Amino acid sequence: MKLNSFTLAFSGDINHDSEFQLLQKQHGDKWAAEDKDIEEKLESLRKKHGKRPNIIHIMWDDMKYGAIGHPMLNNVTGYKSPNINKLAEEGMTFTRMYTEPSCTPTRVAAATGRQPVRSGMIFPIFPIHRMGLPGSEVTIAEVLDDDYNTGFFEKSHFGDQEESYLHNQGYDEAIFTLYNQFAGQMFTPEAEDAFYTLGWGKDEWDRYALDQNFRPTEWMWAVEGFEGQKGKEVSTPHNAEEYHQFNTMAYERVKLFIQKHANDDKPFLLDWWPNVLEMFSEKNSPKKTPNGTASSESFYRLDKQIGEIVAMLEDLGIADNTLIVLMADNGPMAEIWPDTYQNPGIFRGGKNDFLEGGVRVPAFAYWPGVIEKGAVVHDMVHVTDLFTTFARLGGKMDSIPRDRVIDGIDQTALLLKGDGHGRRDHVFIYQGPQLSAIVKQQYKRHFAGAAPGLAGKGFFDLEKDPREEHPLMAQFLWAWPAFDHMKARHEAQI
Repeated sequence: MKLNSFTLAFSGDINHDSEFQLLQKQHGDKWAAEDKDIEEKLESLRKKHGKRPNIIHIMWDDMKYGAIGHPMLNNVTGYKSPNINKLAEEGMTFTRMYTEPSCTPTRVAAATGRQPVRSGMIFPIFPIHRMGLPGSEVTIAEVLDDDYNTGFFEKSHFGDQEESYLHNQGYDEAIFTLYNQFAGQMFTPEAEDAFYTLGWGKDEWDRYALDQNFRPTEWMWAVEGFEGQKGKEVSTPHNAEEYHQFNTMAYERVKLFIQKHANDDKPFLLDWWPNVLEMFSEKNSPKKTPNGTASSESFYRLDKQIGEIVAMLEDLGIADNTLIVLMADNGPMAEIWPDTYQNPGIFRGGKNDFLEGGVRVPAFAYWPGVIEKGAVVHDMVHVTDLFTTFARLGGKMDSIPRDRVIDGIDQTALLLKGDGHGRRDHVFIYQGPQLSAIVKQQYKRHFAGAAPGLAGKGFFDLEKDPREEHPLMAQFLWAWPAFDHMKARHEAQI
């Protein structure tokens, strides 16, 4: 019988990137035995609760590693995150969670398990770009499909083409922004009055401005949609208050989604990626955090909401069958200092940088009775790994497409068994379409700006030099060809 294209797309082994394939050859037998134990554990949990685990992924914008997760860090940076600190104490802290350098790429990576360069989603999309996540990409909502209730709320940043709308990408229910918070609150009178936006309002147009359509004055910011139905516009803020009202409404829908599906026969996947930063909110005064910026005040409100969500799960009796993963999407946006998540941090760099400060973010996991309390894991994790890990937890590995490279690695063993059980030791760091750096184990090589010929001083030992301030060369000549081979293997799969 001739196999149709659908059968071929989902048959055979997952087509992982070449570096993971090399690791699999070395550790495959060990991992297979480990996976057998994991399956027994997951099956035991399924029988106990009557269904697979609920999954909640909370991801916010622009925070450098080292501001939250522990009172000591709060004291140093002036942030307050008592609820996240408690989740870290009772759950797992990741010390090497890598993302992409900016919003859209990270979010696409989380949803599809693939490097964004593979889908062309390589920079943050704004209203004038007129592009979006291709419908041919397969999201985690499509993988979990009919076995899970799937919901998405607040910031998708997947773009403004209808095929990229979340309810057209597998989510049963979604309220989402096409762009980021800038489009929501910076194209407003308040932003112009504060000089955060220039040249937007007509009163600033030059009298010689002939092109009346140069500015994207007609656009849509947020949509509500249900799978199989046409989406509708729910918000395009004309002032800061309308932006705040949308965020409040979206959070209420998050809570309603949980309540609606708590006792359903099917588990739920909830992607809540909040628009945290509220630059012009009356709630920012009087100040409740020592840092006192719009970012720290806004984040303190998010922390309170996270505490409310956890309390709700406990009241509904589903906390011990719910995995929560919390994280930032990339480093801080230094261009609006100090009002974005700018803090000294442990690492150098920020948003759109290939330095650790741009792509190494605060991240935590919480699953009572399953994840060891107070676990701190130094295994490397990339945001694409969430896609494959969530598929494993949902029993849907067979629904991951086989007709494309999947960069995400199943990290269920790390969640269940703790430090030392990760399955990744490499990360490829892109800036737009350019491969700017590679991390392998504790070592990193910068490719951005490198001259051809003999490798220059672009090697770093991240354990000795986490801020990447002391580039080396002679000491790492052994690694020159090794990194070159990695780069060549990777680029051959793009």
